[in-house]
Amino acid sequence: MQTLTQETVSKLTTLLDVRYIYKSDIAFKDCDTSLIIVILEGNCSSLTQELSSMVAKIFQEETDFLYRIFSFEYARQQLKENNLFFIHGCSPAKLIYKSSGAESQLIDQTIDANALNNIAGVFKKEVHKISAFMDGANFFLERENLSQAAFMLHQYIELWFRYAGLLIMGKERKSHSIKELKTYIKVFAPGLGTLFNTELEEEQNLLKLLDEAYITTRYHNNYHINKEQINIILEKANKVEAIVTALFKDRLSACTNQESNQSHSPIATNAPEKQPFATNEKKILNLFKSLSGKDFSALTPYRFKEGLYTTGIVTKGYLGTSFMISNLIKVCILAMDSSCYSTRLIPEPEHNIREVLGYIIDIIPHDEMELLDVIRDLVLEPETNH
Repeated sequence: MQTLTQETVSKLTTLLDVRYIYKSDIAFKDCDTSLIIVILEGNCSSLTQELSSMVAKIFQEETDFLYRIFSFEYARQQLKENNLFFIHGCSPAKLIYKSSGAESQLIDQTIDANALNNIAGVFKKEVHKISAFMDGANFFLERENLSQAAFMLHQYIELWFRYAGLLIMGKERKSHSIKELKTYIKVFAPGLGTLFNTELEEEQNLLKLLDEAYITTRYHNNYHINKEQINIILEKANKVEAIVTALFKDRLSACTNQESNQSHSPIATNAPEKQPFATNEKKILNLFKSLSGKDFSALTPYRFKEGLYTTGIVTKGYLGTSFMISNLIKVCILAMDSSCYSTRLIPEPEHNIREVLGYIIDIIPHDEMELLDVIRDLVLEPETNH
């Protein structure tokens, strides 16, 4: 396999303000290639068109590698959010260049089993979210509502493509066009890029129908698709899920094997044995370090006063939210236990009670409750989890 020459590295570092360069191998169905990941200094989000053209020319003329370029700040943020692209591609063993001003590597600590479990958990949540659209497609198919089934399948395929962009290219393409998404990822994941064979007129029409489903079924009443076309799209939707899931498992397995090799390195025989409590304490610490703002999405900071949060109404935190939910439920119980007579101030009491119950559903922080379950298991059942 071709190597990245020192001359090529020199050209890249002269042209760009490079902090790190990593070389990662990628296995396709028929061949293997390499991916060069260039991490720039600072938080520059994109290159100018002129610089992009010059970088593309260097890779086209001197290598057969694929390449991706990111800012240091973006890469670091994606690592905090457990993006497997960076964890897999930017491991210390794959570093081939580091600028003299860089104090440490992008990943400066071992990716242990607990971190890998967290990554698998994030993927499981993503699969659960995406699968809801397949459930919706099946629901509408059973009722012969083909246009709504097509819309659900569009959403299902779109979300898988966008996740695949994060996993395979380090960044998702925010688009509702399946045609655009498959073009974006084609070189890096040929199986996804050729999901629809656009050289065939029938496949072109299917892709057009799928993309039209996103807009036409929502805003117009003139969308038409037949059962045979829906079934073909359904097969392709299942194929997307299988491809992306396999890619995720391959990369996670590679990281797991790397972690396993590191854990079997020689250690001193007189090293003190780790106590179960200390091991569990480390697991809890690693879990807390892995958390980000995405794990606490139910509450957002109240911009007018520090220390307060909002769920559409001002609250002092999760405890305050819990008391608020409790009080709302108590009011509804009292209202339902008494005779609901309309008054000048409350002409439709039944409607108001329904509205309050709706508010309760909206502000229950389900995701955070799931996180609390994880923390509870780690704290209260250390031996089982260990």
